[in-house]
Amino acid sequence: MPSLTLSQEKDTLSPVSFALKSMNELRDWVPTKQDVFNIPNVSLQPRVRDALKPRLLLTHDMAGGYKQDKFIQGNGYSDIYSHKERILFNGIILVSFSHERVSIPPVNWTNACHRNGVKSLGTFLVEGNNQMHEMEALLHGPPLDSSSDDGDPMRLWSPFYADKLVAIAKHYGFDGWLFNIECEFFPFPTNPKTKAEELAKFMHYFKEKMHAEIPGSQVIWYDSMTNDGDVDWQNNLTCKNELFFRNSDGIFLNYWWKKEYPEMARRYAEILGKSGLDVYFGTDVWGRHTYGGGGFQSYKGVKEASSAQTSSALFGMAWTYEHFGKEEFDRMDHLFWCGGNYIDYPPPSPTDPKNEKGTESDDSEDELMYGHKKGIADTVSTITAPGIDWFVTTFDRGFGERFYYKGKKLLSQPWSHLSHQAVLPNLNYSNPQVYPVDKNIKVTSSLESEYGAFTGGTSLIIKGQRLSHRESRDIESEVTVPLFKLSLDASKGCSIRYIYRTLLQDDVKLTMSCHFSLKTSQNGTEAHFFSLWKPENSVDKEDGFRATIATANLNESRCFLLPATEETTGDNDWITKTIDIPSVPAGSALYLTRVEVSVSANTASLTSLTAQVIASLGYFSVIPTVSNSQKVNNSAHLTDLMWTDIVVEKENKEDLSDIGNEDVAVYYGTLKWTDLTQVMHDWKETEFYKVSYRKGNQCTFLGTSFCCQYRISGLKSIESKVPEIIVEAVNREGHVSSSAKIDMFKQ
Repeated sequence: MPSLTLSQEKDTLSPVSFALKSMNELRDWVPTKQDVFNIPNVSLQPRVRDALKPRLLLTHDMAGGYKQDKFIQGNGYSDIYSHKERILFNGIILVSFSHERVSIPPVNWTNACHRNGVKSLGTFLVEGNNQMHEMEALLHGPPLDSSSDDGDPMRLWSPFYADKLVAIAKHYGFDGWLFNIECEFFPFPTNPKTKAEELAKFMHYFKEKMHAEIPGSQVIWYDSMTNDGDVDWQNNLTCKNELFFRNSDGIFLNYWWKKEYPEMARRYAEILGKSGLDVYFGTDVWGRHTYGGGGFQSYKGVKEASSAQTSSALFGMAWTYEHFGKEEFDRMDHLFWCGGNYIDYPPPSPTDPKNEKGTESDDSEDELMYGHKKGIADTVSTITAPGIDWFVTTFDRGFGERFYYKGKKLLSQPWSHLSHQAVLPNLNYSNPQVYPVDKNIKVTSSLESEYGAFTGGTSLIIKGQRLSHRESRDIESEVTVPLFKLSLDASKGCSIRYIYRTLLQDDVKLTMSCHFSLKTSQNGTEAHFFSLWKPENSVDKEDGFRATIATANLNESRCFLLPATEETTGDNDWITKTIDIPSVPAGSALYLTRVEVSVSANTASLTSLTAQVIASLGYFSVIPTVSNSQKVNNSAHLTDLMWTDIVVEKENKEDLSDIGNEDVAVYYGTLKWTDLTQVMHDWKETEFYKVSYRKGNQCTFLGTSFCCQYRISGLKSIESKVPEIIVEAVNREGHVSSSAKIDMFKQ
């Protein structure tokens, strides 16, 4: 879950994410200590991006929301819907959406988003005109609200619920709100136009307070209510909805727009003193009259909006899971995001005559060439992976058939836990390049769980196979897999580490290649840099680490082969290689911009028509070189372990014939602790906690936690052999930094 399957779903105290269903629940909400499970421990990671590029907002609406992803400690399913890498490296903002009044993003989504540098937003929603009383409550606050008495007798709105929503976002650690108002006001005693104007003042206050309390937060308005207080979707930025656009950070436009609207919206936004990038043109992936038709045509709306320098908003990307089912999900989701050959797509559905409105698009596209259809990734720029000066990934998708830590299998059952989702490749890793070309050999690269992992459930797997029985030439081939676009400052030097294993029996060499960009001062030259920057012990060996340094003057670009230390790591023959990149001379700056992995193997050793695993990559990191003065004051310590909410049940001996005459107890309880870790560097912070129990010499994995609490639900044990619970803090690099232990339910 990763968690040993016990009785989580039957345990009423098992931690779950939740929504607030009414204005009364919002009114009564107060932060409590019991909320610890719902507070993310991963802060929003910095991500370098071009501020002038169109943005992509993604609205997650999976079957109404809060399904299997609501279980904070994960669950026992390996095939639940997840946005996976394609959403997180394409998106800037992820909105959690349900049809409840207040959708608080599930903490596991927020952790996964933040690790990938994506903002996580909640939704405030009022829909249906039978909810007019909720609109009045929103605007005027609860009766006898003292916060509205601020000496301004002319003010007709209350900040009460704005303050509540700000407090909720701050408490639960997410980054803003989508405000979706699809309900009108009562037409008395004040007319709806006046109330809409007051609501715009409310929104301005709300936006400014969000920015003050949560720097970088976003408040996005959905195109529904107009300046007159009517619910009238404009599908464009117009004089009827510009009041709310001016008083928010952006507007999510309804889906029934036309080809010329993005250009019109950009011009109007600029007249209002804002950017066209703050206008998000909506595409409903389910179709429903959307521009382009939705489904596999959804990229057309994104392309059209981007060409006019406006942004895009996708709604309902879980269509690939809900419509096609879990068996076809992986294939359909890949086609949706990355495109593919026409032959790979399912036959189109018959045209629905009721679905013609707003589906116009330009069909004279280059998708008609070469039999290839586009996906979302073909229409948006690749954004750099998160990180400014350090980077770590385990290639874990947050689910799998087994759970591993440092190559050791801790759990032998399906699990899913989105808080574990690592930073996954943002370049076209699924299409490796092979040289020299052998048309009888097919090589693939994918993130899979079947072949084990270093930490988590998945690793990057490179496979090869013959397409026919004819013999291939006995030749050394090199497979190159692009992985990451980065923007890491390596000027002060860094340590690059990768962990892999080769599964093909013949000799296989795996090496990482990193591309750097050199910037010199106005008085410096590239030649001067290379005369001073000479890595020690450069090697000519084929398996040396490759570092390519590009300069403004391409004639001065250089390629280096650097030595790597090698050691066996953990279980299952994982190998660690470490490379030290020296600091650069004064007046120069060095940035790591791209990473790829290369595998050299003799393709003649691929003897089967079925795919054979050549190599597996399980970890990659870039950690800055730390001087001696910076190594002090790092400490990690877990303390104050204690139990709450304890229940102990007797087990029926008739169901446990293998136990003998021993009494068996079933334990339920919440373990709490304090983490006193103090570090100077982000990569030394605690990433998660590994929880196990030990009886005698046998230690059994229970699960992981992303907060200082863990709920045990239904652990069975012989009463005469009460287990000891062990909690280990694992830092961002994947190392155990501290641990503590306590007897089961010791008071």
